[in-house]
Order: sequence, then structure tokens, then C-alpha cells
Amino acid sequence: MIEELSGTFYEDDLTSLNRLLILYHNRYSFTVRRNDVGEFIASHEQGISKPDWLHWWFGRSKRDRISQVKHRTAFTLRHNREVIEHLLSRDDYGSEKAIYETLTSISNWVQTLSSEAVADKFLDLNGWKKDLAFLVEQIPKPEAVRKRATRTRVSENFQEQFVDGDAAERLLKFNRLMRILLTERWIVPIGDTDTYRYCKQSKGGRLYIAALYYVLIEKGYIKMTVDAPQIASSFNSWLVHDFEQSSFIKAFQAEELSQFDGRERNPRTKYLTEVRLLLRDL
Repeated sequence: MIEELSGTFYEDDLTSLNRLLILYHNRYSFTVRRNDVGEFIASHEQGISKPDWLHWWFGRSKRDRISQVKHRTAFTLRHNREVIEHLLSRDDYGSEKAIYETLTSISNWVQTLSSEAVADKFLDLNGWKKDLAFLVEQIPKPEAVRKRATRTRVSENFQEQFVDGDAAERLLKFNRLMRILLTERWIVPIGDTDTYRYCKQSKGGRLYIAALYYVLIEKGYIKMTVDAPQIASSFNSWLVHDFEQSSFIKAFQAEELSQFDGRERNPRTKYLTEVRLLLRDL
């Protein structure tokens, strides 16, 4: 909901695709309705094509960017829906490999379009081509994804941090945490690889993870460590995200974690409050 209100789901084609996958996963996982990919795509296209009243208070440039990304997504769903149908028909639709291949297919298709053939000038076809080429270069390549997907029981490193008695109890606590994060749409599973795709990739995404770690310590669920790279590694063992590794490690440094002090005017307090509420039944 925060990402929807803040407009961060519409920063670019990747975040818009991420929103589509989250909505699809929620329908696929939490409803008794028949899973109809075609119906979902049609519904999604209609939804993002409607007039936007949710972001009226933003500045003109941000409103235009949100509208432009929505137009681009709707254009893809309308004229190249096969690429999205193929993505959603995959068992690993939320994996980095699937996202990379889909975004690459969209980019290759857009590169073939001519300005004469695209009537909607608001799409900014030349700018769209450049944006997509840049995104394809930035996200992980399939070779790296395949290496990550071959790991088995990758979450064991993180489970060992729980203070519960034996391995079975630690696994039970970890699985309970995963159910909470899945229910609250923080993560989506990646096939059967024992890894999860992080859904809160937008601004503040790292702070949510850092706050999660802080509250787990605060409640006495996990052991405390001052080794930031080790903490980051334990999350990387099961959580797939797009943050730069150096930036991700920094989020767990002692001086960074100490800023979750709960003071009223501290910008980080909102993350702390949300995570405390999130883990109230863990």
C-alpha cells in the first residue's frame, strides 16, 4: 500500500512489472477463483488505463512520470501481451531469471517499434528504448541467477540465528516468519529453490529489512552479531533483492541499526513501528 500511494511502483518498467507480479501472486495464492492468466492481464490493463486520482498531490513532473510508466505498461499489455502471458505461465514467474528474460523480451520488442507506428507520443518511444536498455543492463543476468537457484536449504544460515533450542524449533520459527512475510506481501517464492523475491524494492526497502532484523533482536528471537557482512549474507541466503551489496551491508552496521531508537521525529520510527506490528504474533 505504501508503494502504491507513494508512486514508487511506477518509477520504471521494472517496478511496474514487479507490481504486476505481486498482484498476480496474491490472486494466484490467496483466492479460490480459477487462475485465468488472460482475465488477469485484461483486468490489469483496464486498471492502469483508468484516470489516476491517487497521485494528484504530487508535483507535475512526478505525476507525468507515473502516467508515462502506466501508459507504457498498458501499451505492452495491449500490443505484446504474449510476453506477459508467457511470464505468468512459468512456475518461476517471480524469479530473477524470469524477470530478466521478460524485460529483455520487452526491450527487444520496443527497439523494433518506429515512431510512425506508435501514435501515443506520451510514451516517448526513444526515451523508453533507452530506459529499457539501461534496466536490462542493471538487473542480474541469468548466469548469476542459475548459480543462485541451485542452492539447497539455503535458509539454514539464517535459521541458525534463532535462539530456540534445536534445529527443528529454529526451522519452525523461520517458517512462521516466512508465512508472515508472504501474507503481508513482503516476499514471493521463487519456484522450488527455497528462496524468495523481495517485493519492497522501492525507496526505504533496505530500511524495512534492517528494521526487521532489529525487531527480531529486540524481541529476543535471534542472536545479536556486530558483523554486518555476516548479517547481510544470512539474508542473502534466502532473500533475492536488487540492492547493491555494499549498500545492503551498510544497513546492518551498528551505527545504522542504532538509529532505530523509536524517537517520535526520527524518520526510521515508521519502519520500526510497522515491523513491530508485523511481528506481533511471531
